[in-house]
Amino acid sequence: MADSLASIRREIADLCDDDGDFYVACADTDDCPAPLTGRRFPTEEAAESAADLARTYRDELRESDADLPERRLSVYELSGEALTLVSTRERVGGLRENGLPRTSRSVMLSGGGEREWLRMDNAPLVHVRRDGEPLPDDAIERQLDSKL
Repeated sequence: MADSLASIRREIADLCDDDGDFYVACADTDDCPAPLTGRRFPTEEAAESAADLARTYRDELRESDADLPERRLSVYELSGEALTLVSTRERVGGLRENGLPRTSRSVMLSGGGEREWLRMDNAPLVHVRRDGEPLPDDAIERQLDSKL
């Protein structure tokens, strides 16, 4: 098995390009699990091939470690443009149970300055990462409990 895993890692390395515009990550967590960590690919096709190889790699590892988490691997293109978050809050009258004024909040997350990706009105906005790292569950729970 070790020879097979090493061979798969070499095949993935052969597909890589440090300046590539594509990467492979878990569709649910945005993590890049081994053997994809830190890897970039020059084309979408190369990234798809790497994703297939990584699935095989992880299936072989799972034969030894049944607890290895499943990952839905997807190909993504790096974007040079950062996402834009715009949030507005308007007072709507009255007070909440905690004594603060009632407000209506709208949040829009967009990319490229042209397309609206997500817009929410009066829905909870929960931050799940800070400085590129996932926040602990208790921090997310406090955000949800605050009902701001």
